[in-house]
Amino acid sequence: MIHKIFPVAHITFIDCLRNKALYGILFMGIVLFGINIIFTGMFSWDLSKVAVDMGLSTVSFAGLILIFFFSIQMMSNDMDKKTIYLILSRPVSKSEYIVGKFIGLSLVILISSLVLGVCAAFSVWLSTMTINLQLAEAFSWKLFSLSITLQTLSLLILLSLAFLWVMVSSHSFTAFLLTLMTYFVGQNMENVKNIILSTKLMSPDSISIKAINFASWILPNLSVFNIKTIIAHGLPFDASSMAAPVVYGISYIGICLCLSILVFKKREI
Repeated sequence: MIHKIFPVAHITFIDCLRNKALYGILFMGIVLFGINIIFTGMFSWDLSKVAVDMGLSTVSFAGLILIFFFSIQMMSNDMDKKTIYLILSRPVSKSEYIVGKFIGLSLVILISSLVLGVCAAFSVWLSTMTINLQLAEAFSWKLFSLSITLQTLSLLILLSLAFLWVMVSSHSFTAFLLTLMTYFVGQNMENVKNIILSTKLMSPDSISIKAINFASWILPNLSVFNIKTIIAHGLPFDASSMAAPVVYGISYIGICLCLSILVFKKREI
């Protein structure tokens, strides 16, 4: 099975590298890091927070663009233009196609996060040199790297969901909206729940809270992978506490891919 998955992943990866849009996204990310250095100097307080937060946010932003405007479009084009006929006419099953395609696009996101992560670290370091920026006392480059790793994992979760929505829907725009909705809910659901409970706007037994709890079991809790604020402020943080979220993220990706395969096998192309 692996020897059939690898060619699909390789072709997908090469196709991504040939696409000029990918280089445009990376160039945009690098430009944003330059802006980060300039923009940070405009603040008179919390300079370290601004530099670190903007650097990490740019890595995440570039990954989101890759998913929303590149990966979804590529998958939809395979379906709409019947490119998938050429692939499935060979001894490649639908499950091998899904897994291979996911691995290929994941490699692109991983490389993007790695390149932009290095640029982010460089922009923060350069800010410390050019404007005498003092990082938070408890700031750690290891935790900075961990934050980028967790952001990348959350992007891969979103990518697996994008695969599922492309398989379920018949139009790229529908898949785009569903993925966007999933991202928005996944990033804010936990915060909304905490605000409601802390302000006692609703009781824990209310229907709305139960609906949020139910949704939290189905939609991904992407906020758990966001530790930018902790890193930027140098707050105490136990890296080992992220073991459970990492297992959760990998498991969620596996479930989404399995569902994508099941839907794809039943779909007429």
